[in-house]
Amino acid sequence: MLLLKNCKMIKNNTIIEGDILIEDDKIKKIGKNINISYNSGQKIDLKGKIVIGGVIDAHVHFRYGQPKKEDFISGSEASINGGVAYAIDMPNSNPPTTTKELFYKKYHEGKKQSKINIEFNFGITENNYMETIKDAKSYKIFMVKSVGDLFIKNYSKLKDILNQDKLFTIHAEHKDIIAENLKKYELTSWTDHCKIRDKKSEIEAIKEVLKNLEAIDKLNNKTPHIHFCHISTKEGLNLISNAKNTFKNVKITVEVAPHHIFLNMDMAEELKGMGKFNPPLRTKEDNKALINGIINKKIDIIATDHAPHTYEEKIKSVENCPSGIPGIETLVPLTLNSVNKKIINIFDAIRLISENPSKIFNIDNEIREGNKANLTIIDLNKEYTIKGENFKSKAKFTPFEGWHVKGAPIYTIINGKIYDACGNI
Repeated sequence: MLLLKNCKMIKNNTIIEGDILIEDDKIKKIGKNINISYNSGQKIDLKGKIVIGGVIDAHVHFRYGQPKKEDFISGSEASINGGVAYAIDMPNSNPPTTTKELFYKKYHEGKKQSKINIEFNFGITENNYMETIKDAKSYKIFMVKSVGDLFIKNYSKLKDILNQDKLFTIHAEHKDIIAENLKKYELTSWTDHCKIRDKKSEIEAIKEVLKNLEAIDKLNNKTPHIHFCHISTKEGLNLISNAKNTFKNVKITVEVAPHHIFLNMDMAEELKGMGKFNPPLRTKEDNKALINGIINKKIDIIATDHAPHTYEEKIKSVENCPSGIPGIETLVPLTLNSVNKKIINIFDAIRLISENPSKIFNIDNEIREGNKANLTIIDLNKEYTIKGENFKSKAKFTPFEGWHVKGAPIYTIINGKIYDACGNI
């Protein structure tokens, strides 16, 4: 039994003050002045700290099949440290999750080994797109080469693929634009990486998807939900926002990653491998557009694209350095720091990292009696310096090294079990 005293619960833009009694894995009671006997269990006085439905990181790579980089145990420990109660793992594993057999092998191992609530996406190819996987949170489409055959080679197939009553998550970078740019630029600098996978590659990929969705919308026989992953450009966001307001039968949601909000191309040469991502760093103008997109609700969620590699790989030259960084332990601190800087408000923050991902991916993290107790407890006043050496991920590096932030998760509760998060360490 666990009693959380003097909580400031936030849900649906409302602050509720009171206590939360947790028994076994469920929320037994919410109310004022709840008490338990001294020997009945653990009691924590939160003294007005904020409690929210467990944070959801809807975009992680826990590197199934590549244990030197990450595994379900280290990935889930990193999640807990970052205040994240749920994570959705991507299908570009080793091997890629493109068959029902491979999906359920990974699914059962992940559920068994993970300390958090882990879910999985199924990888779409031109050959398997009619497959239905009951336990898949979404169907992931890569428009540029990922792992093995896990990408769409022929974009003319997109209409057939997307014309289904499914939730699709899309990595929107246009393979042909990137191929053209590879002829123009040699990959000899970190800025070259940004030029090769330039804004146009994202914009044209989005246009390609929207063109097909427009036709599907007019057919009016299917209602797909398209979730655009890690959108990084002002122009791309505007295209998607206009489509959101136009389509009647197609639902669209948008995700952004912290590195695209807070980092930009001007930092590429200084960050080196720590700043190499797909999609890559963009401009300061794009940073501003994403922040405005959060404020005006064009953006639905923040997710990290947590993509750990070994440190030895990340310090290689630009052509040999893989893209991606660990991000799950910096999601909540960076988001809360934006609240303290008055860039966004606390309700924006909770909508982006808890409430909206819950709705989009059908994950029930609500604070209510009888529900599983999956909670994130945050201290908005906690000052915290981000240091890779303190990460629980196997990847102990970050482009945010040394950033001093205000606001951090202090506890993560997973199915009734309480753990210290980074704000307590």
